[in-house]
Amino acid sequence: MNILIIKLSSIGDCFLATPAIESIRKGYPDSFITWLIEDKSKDIALLNPNVNEVLVIDKKKFKLRDYFSLIKKIRNFKYDIVIDLQGVDRTSLFSFLSGAPIRYYEEYAKLGFLCNRKIVRQGRPLEHALYFYLFLAENSGGAKIDNPEPVIFTSAEDKKFAEDFLKNSFDNIENKIFVGINPTGTWKTKRWPVKYFIEISKLMLDFFGDNIGIIIFGGKGDEYLAEEILSDLDNKKLVNAIGKTTLKQAKELLSKIDYFVTPDSGLMHIAASISSLKTIALFGPTDPKLTGPVGKNFTVLRDSLICIPCF
Repeated sequence: MNILIIKLSSIGDCFLATPAIESIRKGYPDSFITWLIEDKSKDIALLNPNVNEVLVIDKKKFKLRDYFSLIKKIRNFKYDIVIDLQGVDRTSLFSFLSGAPIRYYEEYAKLGFLCNRKIVRQGRPLEHALYFYLFLAENSGGAKIDNPEPVIFTSAEDKKFAEDFLKNSFDNIENKIFVGINPTGTWKTKRWPVKYFIEISKLMLDFFGDNIGIIIFGGKGDEYLAEEILSDLDNKKLVNAIGKTTLKQAKELLSKIDYFVTPDSGLMHIAASISSLKTIALFGPTDPKLTGPVGKNFTVLRDSLICIPCF
């Protein structure tokens, strides 16, 4: 069979969906599986052994003709099954326009009537996104995954990039404690204020002295946040990595540091999957029970305000 999985959304959501992709592969072991994903999250699908092809939507660059071209390509491939792991209007449209005879969707999708295989979740309690995506996958013919672990696959080139980045940025890297800070996030309300990252960096610099190296992480477009931190802390022990890495390179760089301070974000999820890294996850408007880190070496910090979580 030819199967199209639709999961666009954010980096964190796509990362948490990787066990669902594994479930579908195990349920349909001999199928050709395509993942339709957004450009910002494509590194999560690339190199994934459970995926045969990756189709990418670049919302920032795509014009109407690009969407028509993509839909034509999808229709020409003649998919047998479409599994919509997102359930929003545009993913329902892509599913319908694929022309696939079997199109799975979850019952609360507003345009679910465009599909024909409803997955009923009425009465099912709210659960972590990872397990919700697994539920959708298993009810679309996927296999049960007993110990789901989200994963992003990297290459030898990504590992070398991380090694070279540290060597070129710091002296005596063997003797240093490396701390990553992430002032970025898709929602501005999820972000810990930059002034707090400046304050905690000052505390760490004072405490560890020459034994620390601080790396500022984040995605393209948020370079101004690193500039704000560096303008206040003109120190060679701080290095900016925002906009200088791919997602896979960032994962390898995270695997080489000791601590990571981050809000609820895609990088938080990737960091939490690295057992050697201690991740400190700062939560404000979102609920860690639904979108919190999955791993073995993390701490979630949140306030006790009565309005939390307000989403």
